[in-house]
Amino acid sequence: MGPVLAGAAVRRLSPGCTAVLCEPGSADGRSMTEERHREAAAKPARVWSTVGFEPFRNGVHFLDYRLQRPLGLLAERQQEFTALCRSWNAQHGPR
Repeated sequence: MGPVLAGAAVRRLSPGCTAVLCEPGSADGRSMTEERHREAAAKPARVWSTVGFEPFRNGVHFLDYRLQRPLGLLAERQQEFTALCRSWNAQHGPR
């Protein structure tokens, strides 16, 4: 679900933009050691890469929104999510 939400947020917030930059940070303001920050930053970076973001520098990730690739990747993530929902419903839905 994370990649679908990330991709949808980028699509919604980026009309008229040619690029999107993002950088992971502490959501609750906690300070972290450098090692802990690297570990925590790796998780959203993996999600972001599935919708087209690429490492840029100093922990910042870059998405060239002029390319068709982000839209195609988002469509793929949405299809995966839909398939997952259907599978769950088939196994756990009304009986």
